[in-house]
Amino acid sequence: MQTLLLLVDIHPSVKQRCLVEQKRRRQRATKKISIFIGSFVICFAPYVITRLIELLPFVTINYHWGIISKCLTYSKAASDPFVYSLLRQQYKKVLINIVNRMLKRDLYPSSGHNSSLDTENDYCLQRGN
Repeated sequence: MQTLLLLVDIHPSVKQRCLVEQKRRRQRATKKISIFIGSFVICFAPYVITRLIELLPFVTINYHWGIISKCLTYSKAASDPFVYSLLRQQYKKVLINIVNRMLKRDLYPSSGHNSSLDTENDYCLQRGN
């Protein structure tokens, strides 16, 4: 791609749009990586710290705290698919659409548009703007 960019003269406005899109992608990637690492630390840190403290002979851990920290660790594996899917724009839009349908909200009050399942076309139109 870099070779192609060197060989083809790109109009400044096109180049600017590409740079803006590249910056947006980097920000999204940073956000996703931060969420991955943050959720791992939040879910596993209490359990690991608790287990390390239990190694000390003079410390006793509250039984309920032990259960809570273990459940938090297990909940990570159960919640990961949902959390990671919400990071994708298409899934987020469909989820909002489902919630609005469940709450019986009118998604298109002023238009004659009846189908709110047309998320792919809405997504394409939104990306074009």
